[in-house]
This record gives sequence, structure tokens and C-alpha cells, in this order.
Amino acid sequence: MTAIIRKDGSYWEPDTAQILKWQSLYPNVDVYQELNAMAGWCDANPAKRKTKMGQFCNSWLSRAQQNGGKSPFSPEKKQSATLATRDMTSLDDLSHNFIGDIEMRKHFIEKYGQCFENGVRYT
Repeated sequence: MTAIIRKDGSYWEPDTAQILKWQSLYPNVDVYQELNAMAGWCDANPAKRKTKMGQFCNSWLSRAQQNGGKSPFSPEKKQSATLATRDMTSLDDLSHNFIGDIEMRKHFIEKYGQCFENGVRYT
């Protein structure tokens, strides 16, 4: 882990007990990786460096936990919403009405060997 630089130019490192506490409070977060990210952020943003390091780290880790364990500054991955490009699951097959959609008919026939629409069986 890298020490985090404070606003006054001194360096700060959390003790082992504090790291263990954060790991129990934020189970989805890689605390060591996030501490390194904080150190990099403080190094790159000298005007925004902090003085209350415990509060800064806790807020950062809390945001990472809310983001599913990802850093608050990590880029978002965009998910494709089109049915033709995403992988279908059995739940999708059972829970949606795809009547008249030729691509979906092909999908069902390839996956199950058959497709039903309005009581008509296609093979």
C-alpha cells in the first residue's frame, strides 16, 4: 500500500486495525486497491488533498461499496440493450412476450429446437 499525501504535504497510512475494520464494513471493496487509488488521486489533485484522512477514506470506501465494490472514479461499462446482441437466459425465454419477432423465433428454434407463438409450434 502506498502512503497518502495530506494537504500539508505529510504522509499518512492507516494502521492494520483500521484496514481490518474497513474490510468488515465494506465487504465488496478491495480496500488495499482503493487505498492505492486514493493515494494516486491525492497525488494528482494537490489542491483537493484532505486533512481528515479517516473521514476521506471512509467516504471513498462507502461510495465504492455503493457502486458494487468499484472505485467511485472507475469508468462505467455500458450494457447493450438490444436482444439480438446479448446472451439470452432461460428466464428471458419464459418471462417475455416475443410474438412476431423473427430473431427471437430463430433463437428459440436454435436453442430448444422449437418455438410456440399463439399456440402454433414452429420447428
